Amino acid sequence: MLPEKEILSVLGQLAGSVAVYLEDMTAQELFTVNPERTFPAASTIKIPLLAAVLESAETGKLDLNEATAIAHANRVGGAGVLSELSPNLRPTVRDLATLMIIQSDNTAANQLIDLVGMETVNALCRKLGLKHTVLQRKMMDFEAARAGRDNFTSAADLGRLLKLLLEGKVVSSAASALIIDLMKRQQHRNKLPAYLPADILIAHKTGDLPNLEHDAGIFFLPKRTYTLVVLTDRLPSNRAGIETIARISEIVFTALATA
Repeated sequence: MLPEKEILSVLGQLAGSVAVYLEDMTAQELFTVNPERTFPAASTIKIPLLAAVLESAETGKLDLNEATAIAHANRVGGAGVLSELSPNLRPTVRDLATLMIIQSDNTAANQLIDLVGMETVNALCRKLGLKHTVLQRKMMDFEAARAGRDNFTSAADLGRLLKLLLEGKVVSSAASALIIDLMKRQQHRNKLPAYLPADILIAHKTGDLPNLEHDAGIFFLPKRTYTLVVLTDRLPSNRAGIETIARISEIVFTALATA
């Protein structure tokens, strides 16, 4: 049984906008809260961006092993390390993709957006049936966000995307496996994994903006696989969102690990 009452109890203590998408793949059970509500995507948009990069590689439009000069305009702050490194550094496309996921590197994401194009990402989102997910600006482009050109997603879309990854249906089985592998190596672990045993395998992608915290992941337990997406916005503090996501994840794990 999914711990619906316990999740709702935690959500009831949080001021702000929330959405949850929990799917137990093993028992084929689903629980959602505001699944179709649209949120600023923050760095969760980097999952479909990665998928578009791999699609372009499979069709021969991109070479994952090609070294790439990073445009000065793409060097932005926020998460990641590339903006702090030598401007002469030429990482491969694969390196950019890796850094974009495991460290949520914004500079890497911006360079990859230039390489594949926003419309390629959005066309893939439509093909995957993601109704609310759209890429309309680069990372850290707050002027575009203020003008209304933000990146958006929903808990239902991210839940669907995670399920498609598990089924090997995002671009191809090889691309899906690579995306999951990179997400397993995620280094930002203060939300969904925070209160779980260190040996629990999670493939996930975080996102954060001022007063907004997201995390979306696939949990690989010995006898059970489940996905959990928690999106929060208009928070009293980012700390409140981080704590809420971590507590919900702990509740779900405790319920399903012993089921």
